[in-house]
Order: sequence, then structure tokens, then C-alpha cells
Amino acid sequence: MKSIRTIYSFTILCACLAILSYSGCSSSTTVSSDESTVTMQSQLAASDVNRMVVKGGGTPSIVTFDSIIVTRVLVFVKDVKLHSDADDSVTDTHDGTIKTGPFVLVFDSTGSHVVTTATIPAGTYDRVKFEIHKPAKNDASDSAVLLQFPEFENGNQFYTVAIEGYTMTAGVRSYFTVHSTASKNVTFKFEDKTFVDKDSIVLGANTTSVLSFEFDPRIVFHLSGDIIGTLFDPRDTTHQNDIDNHVLIAIRIVPVS
Repeated sequence: MKSIRTIYSFTILCACLAILSYSGCSSSTTVSSDESTVTMQSQLAASDVNRMVVKGGGTPSIVTFDSIIVTRVLVFVKDVKLHSDADDSVTDTHDGTIKTGPFVLVFDSTGSHVVTTATIPAGTYDRVKFEIHKPAKNDASDSAVLLQFPEFENGNQFYTVAIEGYTMTAGVRSYFTVHSTASKNVTFKFEDKTFVDKDSIVLGANTTSVLSFEFDPRIVFHLSGDIIGTLFDPRDTTHQNDIDNHVLIAIRIVPVS
């Protein structure tokens, strides 16, 4: 069964724009004859979460706004690796490390951002693994990232995801910031540009490929955890569990080139 992240088309940007560096270490960029260069970028798949029209032309009565506009999403992660289809679900002996240590995926309205560029063994890869990570202030590496992104900390509370934006009601903006503490080791299959799961991708020797992290906020703010149906108000704290669950399925990874 397909993940609900793959049901609907998203906008794919096929060019890397502003190059930004975030905290964390990446592997060497010296390329040998049996290595492939991989650039990973992040981008917001959509920013305008429109209020849905229901059958008969009415609108849901549980919200009073017209739409949600998301301006920025921050996700605290670490240790991004590609894994070979030569491995099974238990062994990871043929992995390619893209980025290690804690860092932040930034998705915003300015376009796409380069997360890192690294070299890994050329080969066939079928999945990406990383951890959506809850920072700890007593961890030196986490603390360094928190200094750059204080949005992940509020007193003694630490977050894995921060989403900023505003709702629109008759042209009037009402700003919000919501957080999640959801933390999980996640595995993603690659998806092609028609949003169908790919069995694998081939990274050839002496070639450069681009992989795109995409975050779709429409999934976060629909009650169904989908991109259709009834929205809920981001400021309604009774939906915190929905937010925590949905942020884990709002990310997809697409080979761009």
C-alpha cells in the first residue's frame, strides 16, 4: 500500500538555488574512480494549505479561516545514510553516509537549500535512513545547533520540529508557530517525479546526483493526515497529537537528477 505521502502531486524544483551550510559534518568531497557525488537539498513542497470545500459547496464549520500559509519548517535530524538494496532490513553493511551529527533541515518559502554534498561508494541504493532527533542541551553537538536555531527550545522543553506561518481570514493574517516533540528513526523509499515509489536508484561512479528532501505542510494540518479533507486550526492545542503524528509522514525524498 502506498504511503499517504505519495497520493497527491507536489511541486518539484529541478535546480539547486542558494547554497546554505548548517551545523554537522559530512563525508569527504574527494572523488575516486569508484565513488559518486551526492548533493542533498531541502524544499517546501507547498506553502498554501487551502480550506477545503465540501460536497454541496459548503465549507467545514470547525474552522473560521480561509487558508493556512506556512512560511518555514525546521526539522532537527542527524546521521543521514543511503542504504544498498544488497542489504536486508536488518543489516546495513553497504551504506553510504551523506551527513553525520545533528543538523537542521530548513524548508521555507525562499526555495531550495543545499543540505550537504558528499561522496559515497557508487552503487544501487533503495532507501534513506535518518533520525528525527530531539536535541539535548547537555550534548555539545546539539547545543551548538541550538545556538543557531533557538526555535527548538523553550525553557526546559525541546522540540524536533518547528512550523511557522499564518492563517488568512478575509485578508487578515493571524500568525502561529507550532512545535512537535516527535522523535523517531525513519526509513524512506525513494519516489520518482510522478510520486510513485522507486525500487532503487543507481549512483554511478564519477557522477553527481541530487536528492531532494520535501516537506508538505498540507499533510500536517488536515485531520486525515492527507492533503485533502478537513483542516484544523494550528493554534488549537487539542490537535497536538495530530501534529506529532503527521510531521513524521510529511517528508518525502525525490531523486532530482
